[in-house]
Amino acid sequence: MRYNPKTTAKSNNMKPELMSASFTFGQEGNTEGTTSEYEEITIEYQNPFDLHHGFFVLRTTGWSIDNAAELAELLDRILKVDAKEK
Repeated sequence: MRYNPKTTAKSNNMKPELMSASFTFGQEGNTEGTTSEYEEITIEYQNPFDLHHGFFVLRTTGWSIDNAAELAELLDRILKVDAKEK
């Protein structure tokens, strides 16, 4: 079902849908000292039109990972929130 701002959830007996969410994660800076002592990343999850898959927007001034699995783990945590909403 596509989002229609003229149709309310109440009139369709539907519960409101998660359209977007913002998650901020923090960690100590990397051991190489190439970032601040504290690193922060904000990941916005957006699913504005009840798409089969939402999309992610990443914002950071410095975030270190040792491997791709670490980033995938953060994204999976966010997807679990969306799955609970459906």
